[in-house]
Amino acid sequence: MKRIWLVLAVIIGLQYTYLPAQAAEEKVIRLVTEPNRNFSGFFYSDDLATRLAPTGDLGKLVFYPVTRPRIWVVDTAFIDDVIAMKDEYEIGLISGEKIDGVGSVVATNWLNQFSFISTNDQVIVLPYGNPAYQVIKDYAPGELSFYYANANQRLASFLARAVISDKSGKYSRGSLRSYNSLRENYAKNRRALTTLDRVVDAPELTTLRLQMARLLNPNVDVEFRDRLIKSADQEVIRSIRKIAVVSGRYRLTSTEVELPITLINEFSAPVKVSLELLPRNSRIQIAGISDVTIEPYSKTQLSLPANVITPGTVTVAARLVDETGVPVTKYSELDLNLSIVDSRVAWFTSGSAVLLFVAAALQTIRRVRRNKK
Repeated sequence: MKRIWLVLAVIIGLQYTYLPAQAAEEKVIRLVTEPNRNFSGFFYSDDLATRLAPTGDLGKLVFYPVTRPRIWVVDTAFIDDVIAMKDEYEIGLISGEKIDGVGSVVATNWLNQFSFISTNDQVIVLPYGNPAYQVIKDYAPGELSFYYANANQRLASFLARAVISDKSGKYSRGSLRSYNSLRENYAKNRRALTTLDRVVDAPELTTLRLQMARLLNPNVDVEFRDRLIKSADQEVIRSIRKIAVVSGRYRLTSTEVELPITLINEFSAPVKVSLELLPRNSRIQIAGISDVTIEPYSKTQLSLPANVITPGTVTVAARLVDETGVPVTKYSELDLNLSIVDSRVAWFTSGSAVLLFVAAALQTIRRVRRNKK
């Protein structure tokens, strides 16, 4: 009997010995900050360099992390800010003065340590710029997908391994009280950039479009958000002006002419567009042209045939559209002064000028002969 009880005790003991230990609760480490740069790429201050040092709040998270199991929750916009510090960078003061930053070495060390220490951990990616999840989901769900996709791609590229997007908003923190002026400003700028995106595939445009999410960051106070909005407006206007039809004034003196029209592209990638022309009256006939490629940082001049119907003045509205006819620029104005000279009048005028010249020459010869006599 004792042997039976002994065997049962051994079996029960072995069962408890090999039962899986209860999984320890995973600790969450958040690498999320307020925006550190304006929309032109200048840092607001050099405080981030202090925070990234081993003794700073962000430095302690990677140099002295909590023990495993752990999850890293990351805003890729913050990682991009740190990457921007690796090389020479500038700080834009409120006064407008620019000074050099001094945190390049600190940023490089921090990035290396984060990449190393998180190698065997799960990394969760927030939507780029950490916008208030419910607000952006209600405002622009399509743009939310764009923020997730690019944040995931950029962080995975930096870490050289796969990361997970938090598409359910589980790890998003903070809320933002919605108000009309912010919503309207965000919507206006977003529409302008998505319109350009129809023909422009340049990294600087993608980055600017991603940065718009920072306007909806819940960690930003009202005063700082106003600075962000002002910076965003300025940079969007600069981008809109990077592709355009150059306005100009022309004088046409023939019924059939070649009208020179200049197109510009100041993006780092070529753009393919069509030119749409709209005369404001019927004094001239002129048509646009399709599938024009403008190389990066260049100007392209087109010579388009035009037929002048009657003398006078006319304004031709010109703009660039995509392959489906959707406008991607505002109208530029080409002011034309149509001064037609009839061919018979031209021949008569030219003939009269020749006769006058011959008559003057003969008269001069006669005077010379008279003087000799």
